[in-house]
Amino acid sequence: MINAQNKRADSKKETVKRIANWLMEPVDWLGEYYSGLIEQKLNRRQTLWLVCAQVSLIVAVFPVNLNFTARIVGMLWFAWTLEKCREVLHGE
Repeated sequence: MINAQNKRADSKKETVKRIANWLMEPVDWLGEYYSGLIEQKLNRRQTLWLVCAQVSLIVAVFPVNLNFTARIVGMLWFAWTLEKCREVLHGE
C-alpha cells in the first residue's frame, strides 16, 4: 500500500517536472537566441531577467496615455531590472 502511494507521488512529481520543463522551453529558445547575440552562454535566470528588462522598457516608454506617476514607476522598474541584469550577467 505504501509502495503504491510512493509510486503515485513520484509519478505526480515527474508529471509536474515534465510540464514545468515544457513551459520553460520558450525561455530556453530565447536564451539560445540571446546567447548568440551577446556571445555568452545564458541560463534560464539570466534569460528571464533580460525578458523582464524588455517588458519594463515597453511599459516605461510605449504607453502614450499613461499618467506621469505610472511612467516614473515604469522607468524606475526599468532601471532596477537593468541593474539586476548587470548583476546576473557579470556576477557582481
